[in-house]
Amino acid sequence: MRQIPINQVRSILKQLLKARNHQKVRLLTNKKDRSLTVIVNNGEVTVIEQGYVNDANIYSAESSAKHRLTKAFKREFPRNHQLYVSYEKTS
Repeated sequence: MRQIPINQVRSILKQLLKARNHQKVRLLTNKKDRSLTVIVNNGEVTVIEQGYVNDANIYSAESSAKHRLTKAFKREFPRNHQLYVSYEKTS
């Protein structure tokens, strides 16, 4: 797990939404008390929030997933400049 700037995290999420194979990205705050997990599997996007809101949602359309992921990202990380990122790719 490494800590990277929030602008890089946003670009990683954009690339992740376009992926078609199974990938998982987990984002954590510095204190690791809030997290956002994004799982992409064959065009289906699962967003799991833990922090302000504890919720798990599955989206099939890329446009709705992008909108909901952006809202969840802003809700969980409103004032962060860097996040811990855990990236996992399975075949």
